[in-house]
Amino acid sequence: MKKNIIISLALAAGATSLSHATAENSQATFNLGAWAKDSFKLFDAKRDHAENPYIQEFTLKLRGQYQWGYLDPAGGNDRVKGNRHDNNEWRRFRLGAQAKLFNQFTLKGIWNIGGLDARNKYSDAGWNRSRTEGTLDELTLSTKIDPVTLCIGKHKPAYMAEYRTSSAKLITLERSMLVNQLKAEKLYGISVSNADQKSEWGWNTGLWLNGQRDNTWLEPSFNSDDNMTLGMSLSRATGKTGRVRLDYMHSFHKDGESHSGSEYAGPGAQDVVAISWEGKKGKFNMLAETLAGFNVYDASEGAENVFGLVLMPSYRFSPHWEGVLRYQLAAGSNAVKVDSRYYSTNSAYSGTSDLLQGLYMGCNYYVCPSNPHMLKVMVGAEYLNSEGSDAKGNKGFTGWQFSSAVRFDF
Repeated sequence: MKKNIIISLALAAGATSLSHATAENSQATFNLGAWAKDSFKLFDAKRDHAENPYIQEFTLKLRGQYQWGYLDPAGGNDRVKGNRHDNNEWRRFRLGAQAKLFNQFTLKGIWNIGGLDARNKYSDAGWNRSRTEGTLDELTLSTKIDPVTLCIGKHKPAYMAEYRTSSAKLITLERSMLVNQLKAEKLYGISVSNADQKSEWGWNTGLWLNGQRDNTWLEPSFNSDDNMTLGMSLSRATGKTGRVRLDYMHSFHKDGESHSGSEYAGPGAQDVVAISWEGKKGKFNMLAETLAGFNVYDASEGAENVFGLVLMPSYRFSPHWEGVLRYQLAAGSNAVKVDSRYYSTNSAYSGTSDLLQGLYMGCNYYVCPSNPHMLKVMVGAEYLNSEGSDAKGNKGFTGWQFSSAVRFDF
C-alpha cells in the first residue's frame, strides 16, 4: 500500500477517534473546539490578566488538507496520461500567526510550508510539483474604523461566492471549474468594506496589483496602467438568513503582455461579473450563482466570453454529518478552460471545451460540531461531461472523479 494512502487513512482514523473522544468526554465538559482555540492563542491579555497597551492577542494559525483522488475517464485507460489513475497529495499546508495590536489593528501573516508532495499539473510524462517552499500566502494589516473596515497587504480579491468562501470552510473538495478559471490569486492591494457585515446593505471595493513572481515575496509596484485589478461588490440581505450579491472585477492587464520579472495573476478575464444568492432555513442551505467572463485571457484561438451557473444545496443531517450536491455549468466557444489541477491533468484531450457540466455528490463529517470547520473528513464523487471537438478530437474531460480529504484549520 502506498505511503500516501496510509497517511490518508491514518488521518481519517485519527479524526474519527478524536470525535469519539469528544463525545465520551462531553459529560466532563471537554470541548475539543474550545480547547484547540484556547491552545493556539498563545497570549490573550484578558484571559491571562496581563493588560498590555501594545498587544492584546497573539494566535498561531495552522491549516492543512491531505487528499486522495481517483479518476475514471469515459472510454477507458487510454484516456489517462501516464496510466495513472489516482493521486495523493498535501493539497495545502500553511502556518502563520495573527496579532491584535494597539486595541485597533490586526496583523496577520501566513506562509505555505514547503517540502510537500503537492502536484500542480501533468506535462512531459510527469507531474510538476507546486512551488510552495516557504512562500508567502497572506500578509495583511487591517483595522475597523466605523463605518468601514480597511485592509492592506497581500490578500484575496474575494469576489464570486465560492471563492469568497475560505478554503477551510468549503463544503466541496474543490471549487467549481469556472470559479477557478475566473478568480484572481491572492495579490498585494488595498480593500475597503462596510464594517457591519450583517447590515441590510453591504459593499466592498478594492484595488490589487496583478504582478507577482512565482507566488513568492515580490512586492510589485504600480509600474504601468495595465498592472492592476479593480474589484467591487454590492449586497443586500433577503430575509433573516439570505443575501444576494453582485460582484464585478476589471483587469487592466493586456492579454499577451507581461512585465519583467512578473507573472500575471489577476482574473481570468478582462471583466468578470457574478450574481449570487446564499440562504439558510433550518438545516438546509442553498447557494446559487451565475457567472460571466468577458474577453478571457490565455485562451484558445477564437475564444472570447464564457458563462456559467452553480447550484449547491446542502443539508445538515446531524451535528456531525452533512450532505452536499452541486451542479456546475460553463459554456463558451473554445473558452472553457478545464481545471489544470485535477481531471484535465489526466485527460489526453484538449484542456479547453465549449461546454462543461458536472454533478458533485458529497458527504462531510465534522469532528467537532461546535467548530465544524476546525477538523473534518470529506468524501465526494463528481461526474463531468465536456462537449466540443477540434483537430485533436474530443475536447475536455468526460468521466468520474472520486475524492476524499482530511481538512483542518486551527
